[in-house]
Amino acid sequence: MNKQSDETLLEVLTEIRNWIRAAAHGPVKTLLEAALPDKKSRSAYLMFDGTVSVEQVRAACKMSPNAVVALTSRCVAMGLMEARLDKKRVRLFDLNDFGLFPDAEIKAGGKGE
Repeated sequence: MNKQSDETLLEVLTEIRNWIRAAAHGPVKTLLEAALPDKKSRSAYLMFDGTVSVEQVRAACKMSPNAVVALTSRCVAMGLMEARLDKKRVRLFDLNDFGLFPDAEIKAGGKGE
């Protein structure tokens, strides 16, 4: 492909992405609210940025290992989180974008504000 067609393709893909984001905002927020009903589960979800282990999240959020595994399994099944080959979990959405966790106390990697 030449440079001009690459730029045109990028513009079209960017516009498609923006429309999909806008159309999916409400349904994604509803899914996030269902999967993450409380502050503890939302804190745990926010920590899963691909750099932390289940054990680190469990300790930081004071959750049982089974609860963290259930949370990650549920989020992966609902399309809210990705399971990587290295067994790390990565959240796909930032809760702040949906007004679900504006006062985050636990950030990615377990660091508080």
